[in-house]
Amino acid sequence: MSTPILFGTDGWRAIIGEEFTFANVRRVSAAVADYALSCTKSPLIVVGYDTRFLSGSFARSVAETLTHYGCRVILSNKVVSTPALSSATVSHRAFGGVMISASHNPAFFNGFKYKTSSGSSAPEAITGRFEKFLQQTLPTVPVVHNDICFADFSSSYFKRLSSVVDLPLIRKSSVSIVADPLYGAGMGYLQSIIGRAKPIVTEIHGHPDPLFGGLHPEPIDHVLGDLKKAVRKQRAHAGLATDGDADRIGVVDDRGRYLTPHQVFPLLLHYLCSCKGMRGKVVQSISLGYLSERIARDYNLPFEEVSVGFKHIANRIMDQNPELPVLMGGEESGGYGYGNYLPERDGILNSLMIIEMLASTGKTLSRLLKDLEKKYGASCYLRTDIPNPGIPKSDFVKEIKNHIPAVIGGLKVVAVKDYDGIEFVLSDDSWLLLRPSGTEPMIRVYAETGSEEKTKNLILWGKKIVNNCIQ
Repeated sequence: MSTPILFGTDGWRAIIGEEFTFANVRRVSAAVADYALSCTKSPLIVVGYDTRFLSGSFARSVAETLTHYGCRVILSNKVVSTPALSSATVSHRAFGGVMISASHNPAFFNGFKYKTSSGSSAPEAITGRFEKFLQQTLPTVPVVHNDICFADFSSSYFKRLSSVVDLPLIRKSSVSIVADPLYGAGMGYLQSIIGRAKPIVTEIHGHPDPLFGGLHPEPIDHVLGDLKKAVRKQRAHAGLATDGDADRIGVVDDRGRYLTPHQVFPLLLHYLCSCKGMRGKVVQSISLGYLSERIARDYNLPFEEVSVGFKHIANRIMDQNPELPVLMGGEESGGYGYGNYLPERDGILNSLMIIEMLASTGKTLSRLLKDLEKKYGASCYLRTDIPNPGIPKSDFVKEIKNHIPAVIGGLKVVAVKDYDGIEFVLSDDSWLLLRPSGTEPMIRVYAETGSEEKTKNLILWGKKIVNNCIQ
């Protein structure tokens, strides 16, 4: 019996040729058609794809299946980022959008993301409908044939970006950037948006490669060795990397050091508050740390923590009270969004925001970080992953809760959070999170303290607890 098709924190992902096959992609597409046609007549769906193996062919199969069952379809005429696909969903006033991408997963994976009419990731209420339909044998919708339309989604996407970023300021600045799309969908975007005038944007890994040059297309520290070297060699002001579908960002400072999301998100948040005078609610995933909470407290901003998965932050952006709008939302994996934009994370938008921050302040990233940590404290964050043999999240949390310690690393455990994995908060704000992933067969161990040594010790403690639980 084949493995059931299930949607995780951001779509369905599987190994190409095993579970991710044309037959299964057509099945999921039929489920999307069934749902869309149950809501409206002749729904419009936009479809995009990234640089992964056969992504364009899978997208074509999605489009053909949707039109076969009575949907109207606009298919991207080239590789596109997930944020650009989300933007197209809104710009074309579509019922929904489908993106063929496995985001940051290894090259042998592909995925199927569904976006709502607002451009956000589908909530569980919708993906649950898909999963229920997939348990059926035959589709419940009539067979109709519509033509597939093709479009370039980039122009409307660039226009949307220009509405929230100060491009004139960026264009007249002397900031120099090295961009690293990691052979993925973000290739060429920054150059196209900014233009060939200053700031100078140099791109590495800027051609499509289904194998991502042998790299894992996730913009994290150990993947970005070439970017660090390029920044130091060119004496650039920053290195900006995006993942396979360009909805996440990784940042290297002017000294060639990787900055963690626990430093980047607070830097952006502080810039919005201190330099742009912006205010609003701050929303972040449970795994994003303490600096942003301290900044929110300093500026008297409402603060909320949610489960991992940007869809939870997107829900807060969409459900916001006009009197209490979301200023910014972020997650540990490098996905950040804004209340005055789409309810979607966007690696290109955040790249532009960092360039704007450098242009506006006239300071280097290393200087900005030093100033931030002088005021709000240092952040040393690490994460490691342990293969999950198949233990469900609920069973994992239950087992860990049976052995909650009073003290970890000499510090008192002052709070325990169990709404997404299990997190131990210590008396100095340091924390340790143990959490089975919703997108990969891994148990993630996260920790943040004020020093590298303390963080490493917390990680070692967490790995020991996880291994005892799964053995």
